Amino acid sequence: MPCFAGASSILIYRHFRSEAETTLLMEQAWKTGKRVYCPRVEGKTMEFFLVRTWEDFEQGCFGIEEPGSECPAFEEDPQEQALVILPGAAFDRKRNRIGYGGGFYDRYLAEHPGLETAAVCFEEQIVEQIPAGPYDIRPRIIVTDQHCYE
Repeated sequence: MPCFAGASSILIYRHFRSEAETTLLMEQAWKTGKRVYCPRVEGKTMEFFLVRTWEDFEQGCFGIEEPGSECPAFEEDPQEQALVILPGAAFDRKRNRIGYGGGFYDRYLAEHPGLETAAVCFEEQIVEQIPAGPYDIRPRIIVTDQHCYE
């Protein structure tokens, strides 16, 4: 997809529970020379940190694998294209999403409005309607195993 191919940095979640697996996306990003950043949660905040190999991960918040403390933080550069790949429990065709209730991605994206966004999920996670509030941020595109919603 153009948004993935054109990005020099990919900010991507490490899959957990029933989320769409991100292993192949991360490996493709590394293989094509992209920088891969994954989130680490500290209290109510989430930041992204560079991961170069699977050994850079450690057990983190909520049992989710997170970048270790030695990993450098993501610094937004307006000269480079970065793509944030969002997780979610459910989505609708208008691209509204429900996460796991922490609001981490909505807060992060509100602070970094220039970042490109996409979400990956299974078609079964697309529902008729998701209630959305003024602080909910929708991804620009949702890619499922069957469709793309823009």
